[in-house]
Amino acid sequence: MCKVQLGPFLELHKNFQLCSIVEKFQTASSKGKQGKEKASPQGKEIIPCDFCLEQPHTAVKTCLTCEASLCQAHLSKHNAKAAQKDHVLVEPSNNSSLQERKCGEHGKLLECYCEDDLIFVCVMCSIAGSHKGHRIITLKAEYDKELVVFSDTMELMQKNKSAMNKTLGELQKSENQLQLNKKTLDAQLSNLFKEIKAEVDQKEKQILADIQSSAKKQLSDIATLKKETEKKRDEAAKDLQDLQMLRAQTDPFQFLREFKLAQDRINNQDFSTDSMEVLALQLDQATIAAARSWTQQYISNLDSLMQAVHSQFINQTRRNRAAPDFRDHFHYQGNPYHIFFKQQQQQQQPQPPMFSFGNLHFSRK
Repeated sequence: MCKVQLGPFLELHKNFQLCSIVEKFQTASSKGKQGKEKASPQGKEIIPCDFCLEQPHTAVKTCLTCEASLCQAHLSKHNAKAAQKDHVLVEPSNNSSLQERKCGEHGKLLECYCEDDLIFVCVMCSIAGSHKGHRIITLKAEYDKELVVFSDTMELMQKNKSAMNKTLGELQKSENQLQLNKKTLDAQLSNLFKEIKAEVDQKEKQILADIQSSAKKQLSDIATLKKETEKKRDEAAKDLQDLQMLRAQTDPFQFLREFKLAQDRINNQDFSTDSMEVLALQLDQATIAAARSWTQQYISNLDSLMQAVHSQFINQTRRNRAAPDFRDHFHYQGNPYHIFFKQQQQQQQPQPPMFSFGNLHFSRK
């Protein structure tokens, strides 16, 4: 309640906001409501100014304190009043958007954040409500803290995307090496079999067929890994794109809600990668020399001799698993969370440790 004593010469100022509301309702009774909310040709909702009388202009801001939307002209008059300097202004919102920003218990604006229960609260909640005695901060303070987490999440996603591209490059090199190994073996084996064509023609076909079958299977394994990695990379790129779009969000309420949804989605994804290392392989020269000198015995010994080569070809690929580039521990001053990334090495022996956003563990201070 204003307790200023009015003197005989004190100038009284007209309450423009109250007068505009009264005039608006008086005009509406004779002309009818002209449509509170419209839609633009592009499908974007247009919120009309609550203070315009004849033809409402499009609102440019919504004052959560006044619970009214204002066009540019009325916004300038609104902001010119010293008593309204601290009012909360957001992008134009309809009534349903305003209601979700209010406390269901007290009907007040959700202007604060409870660090104990990790939810939005109003001022009354902290004074006489269920959050009395809790650690309460402003939405802006929580927004500033979460921006730190947001920045590190962006950095991690960028590193994961780069790791996917690096793995794809390594897989391509492995594929080329495997093709080169196959080509080398084909040439060496063909030269050897030409020398003893009459005796080993059938065995040549058998060996080459086995190698072809193994190469096809191993190439299929690499193709599968490439496809899986490309999918993970695309998911990481999409998450990164969503985060980049979220960075432009200046409304703390929308930002916090959308960022927490993005965090949950990222936490449930697996960004571990598998690469395939292919070792360089060719026939041992000692094997070739022995084969030439033992031509008469080659037919009987060929099967056992080539089995060793075949085994090397089968085992030329070696799968390596690279973990996402996470830091072991994040701690931000004033943040209610400690974020830990735990390895699964103990649970997955003897396989290499796997990492994923699903390993996020949160603990309260």
